[in-house]
Amino acid sequence: MLGTLALVVGHAAADTIREIVVEDNEKTTSDAVELIAKVEVGDEWTPDTVDLIKTRLVSSGLFKDVEVFYEPVGEGGVRVHMLVRDKHSWVIAPAFYTQPTNVGGGVGFGENNLFGLNQKLLIYAQIATGDTYFVGAWVIPSILGTRFYAQVDTYNIHSRIIEYAAPTRYLSNPVAVRRSYVDYDNTGFRLGYDIYHGLKLDSRLRAAHVSYSHVELDTQDNPMVTPRDAGATEPMSIKAPGISGWDISNEITLTMDHRANWYGIASGQKLSLTFEHTILNSDFHYYELNASFYKAWPVLESHNFVAKARVDIGHHMPFQQEYLTGGTSMRGWLNNQFRGDTRALVNLEYSVPLFELKGLQFRGIGFLDSAFTTFLTDDNPERNYLPNAKARGLAPFKNSVGIGTRLFLRQIVLPLLGLDFGYGLEAHDLQIYLAIGLTD
Repeated sequence: MLGTLALVVGHAAADTIREIVVEDNEKTTSDAVELIAKVEVGDEWTPDTVDLIKTRLVSSGLFKDVEVFYEPVGEGGVRVHMLVRDKHSWVIAPAFYTQPTNVGGGVGFGENNLFGLNQKLLIYAQIATGDTYFVGAWVIPSILGTRFYAQVDTYNIHSRIIEYAAPTRYLSNPVAVRRSYVDYDNTGFRLGYDIYHGLKLDSRLRAAHVSYSHVELDTQDNPMVTPRDAGATEPMSIKAPGISGWDISNEITLTMDHRANWYGIASGQKLSLTFEHTILNSDFHYYELNASFYKAWPVLESHNFVAKARVDIGHHMPFQQEYLTGGTSMRGWLNNQFRGDTRALVNLEYSVPLFELKGLQFRGIGFLDSAFTTFLTDDNPERNYLPNAKARGLAPFKNSVGIGTRLFLRQIVLPLLGLDFGYGLEAHDLQIYLAIGLTD
């Protein structure tokens, strides 16, 4: 330690990296470690770079322990040493969750360091009362050591979707009106470029097919519902919420990501801007603009305050692309209880350590969720809206508060349990959300 301090004091001026040595890595390749650290031979070196590299390596989530130091090599040069011990990077696990209107479970395989190249692979299938689906994703953070990155994903789902009446009053709890059973099969490919240290630009081509197998009044959740509530004259004339067909689009995303995570304590910020529009022979014709912001502050070393905000605006949005609020996006309300072509959403969360037992870390959280979700227009010819879908005033503005807990195992990279109790302020109602297994 004294030798390391002496090296730091003795090289306050900028030097040049002449050599990089990676040690103790058993799975992650040395090239992948250098890519994660974002350093290479020939880069300028200052003593402050030690902490920056260590933060990047720890934030990757791949390593149990990280040490970084350097030593002089010739005149004006340094040799950088990075000592990294790999975490167990994969897991095969069952999952179970219960949420308002949706209970289910499944099994998944998650690999966070495929081939030792920091690539991510997720395969997961589940059966649930609301959503039965299969999802697969392969994320490649660097193509052949370059700044280009890619992602291939597929998402195939059979959903029972409940639509709720548009809120007409601020202090209201909208009731269920229409049930639709939807099949949605989606495949996407993303290609991007890391412009400079967290500034990224990418494009994603997506093709999906949408179809409706059955539509009905939701008499199970709302025995008092009438055909008029769904804009019909009789139960047999209930229309599907939208048309069936091919949804083919391209989205362009610009991201500035300066987040870090020090063994569960998040810091930094992320800003993302996305524009998506339909292309080619899509049966749907829409475009949307999305902006999101994330900021995290460490507090008292072991506490964490995280703020998230996003704004979504769409034009002629089809049913399958509309913005949803409720459930895990706004705890204290039913899953997807609010929908629209415009949404503003804010989530504030403060977490504290509770205790640790043999590597298992228990954290408690408190949260505040707020959202404004509505339709600014309801003239899309490809969409069959419920009556009075275009809510106005404060009626679409909803809020919730609550507490919860998270369970982490430091040796792996996924949380094992999430339990939240959310209270909808305007609904005066409590909802419980439990997820066990692959919860992230």
